[in-house]
Amino acid sequence: MKMSRDKLHLLELSGFEREQLARIPDSYIVTCADRTSVSAAMVKEADVIIGRVPVEFLGYARKLRLLQLDCAGSEQYTADGLLAKDCQLCNASGSFGLAISEYLICTILMLMRNMNLYIRNQEQAYWHMEGPVQSIYGSTVLIAGTGDLGQEFAKRVKAMGAHTIGIRRRIQESVPYFDELHTMEEMCNLLPHADVVVLALPSTERTRGCFGSEQLACMKKTAILANVGRGDALNTNEFLQAIQRKQLSGAVLDVCDCEPLAKEHPLWKQPNVIITPHISGTFQLKESFYRFTEIALYNLQALLENKALKNVVDRKQGYRVHTVDYMEK
Repeated sequence: MKMSRDKLHLLELSGFEREQLARIPDSYIVTCADRTSVSAAMVKEADVIIGRVPVEFLGYARKLRLLQLDCAGSEQYTADGLLAKDCQLCNASGSFGLAISEYLICTILMLMRNMNLYIRNQEQAYWHMEGPVQSIYGSTVLIAGTGDLGQEFAKRVKAMGAHTIGIRRRIQESVPYFDELHTMEEMCNLLPHADVVVLALPSTERTRGCFGSEQLACMKKTAILANVGRGDALNTNEFLQAIQRKQLSGAVLDVCDCEPLAKEHPLWKQPNVIITPHISGTFQLKESFYRFTEIALYNLQALLENKALKNVVDRKQGYRVHTVDYMEK
């Protein structure tokens, strides 16, 4: 659809700084707000929204041509009828791979080196050597999800000496930094060989609840599981039973199928589980915000020029379908 030469109304909700605002094309009339100050009138006027507009306001978005999310997850916005058919939905994939991959290395090494236990010992002034340790070097790392996050993490652990196995929908083409590629149907055959299993999956009909008691039972007793994709990929209650039965060595959970995790949930007290409140990929790291703004600014210009946008989400499938090198100039 060819865009009009008239100026477009842009509603910016992500906190663009002066530098990014100055780079927005003159063809846009910019209104800045946030999720607490945004109004139905602002949404009604908007041709483009950058950020996570409250879903209940989208009924007013009759002019909307582009909703550029500032997060990778888009499942809140894919329901039938929520957005107009000619409105493009784009996510922020490509912004958080660096931050999340470093988070994974940090937390996985903590478990491998028993740092989770030493922190508890320190709190009790208890001078005690804990048991054997593991290394990323020489390990087999299985990563479910080979997008930006999966590739960024695979790149780093491969450089540290790991053998990397990727799980993805299609394996016809190669993916950088993966030694092997397989489909989800092969998961249970691969799990007995993996020292580390990372879930970096989107939330789709196919992935929700895809990792439960059957998969957990296939893992090595010395393996570590990390979920940094969407919380609904892992069944929390079935995982709790597996960790209590020592079916695996430890786990890292930055996301859960019900957030926030209830204060009384037994997982909080498991000494070999590291739990964080969905913070592995946020704009706390300034580089992540820079990467996101580069995607958004590209899409603003591309919309004006009728070019293909980056990170277009297929609303029926629930994941990104258009892949571009986000760092290209």
